Amino acid sequence: MARPGQTVISPPVGQTLTFVQTRETTAGELLEIEATLEPGSRIPDHVHLHQEERFLGFEGETTFWVRGRRTVLAPGDELVIPARTRHRVRNESGEPVRVRAQLRPALRSEELFEALFALGAAGQVNRFGAPSPRRTAKLMRAHRDDFFYLGRIPPALQRVVLLPLALS
Repeated sequence: MARPGQTVISPPVGQTLTFVQTRETTAGELLEIEATLEPGSRIPDHVHLHQEERFLGFEGETTFWVRGRRTVLAPGDELVIPARTRHRVRNESGEPVRVRAQLRPALRSEELFEALFALGAAGQVNRFGAPSPRRTAKLMRAHRDDFFYLGRIPPALQRVVLLPLALS
């Protein structure tokens, strides 16, 4: 279980996360993290089925695409992404950027981040942070409600295709 102040790093993805508030410290209301994205780091197009995501820019400019529309988040700017809204993130600058993110409700997202970043630290993800299809299926099965589903493929189809791999 994550705790405030805990940091996880995924070198292949070029991201560092520090847990600010956790499910436990907010009675499940939210998960708050501070993220540093190295130049070129990206989070692929995805959706959260049951969570709103709120971002606050701290350092540098972070580029978001929300429903295909480009938005640049500068220090002090805030961006709210409703549940089920397709979005992606990228650091297009030549410097690291830092943002604070809140996911509401917290669900079990901190456990998902811990698992994904542990795989990243072990070199078991691609440059987008995705593990092998079998590991992705196991994470999807364990985190059905708080999984980061691909943005352009219906989540139900992703489950039909991948979940059988979790059983093998």
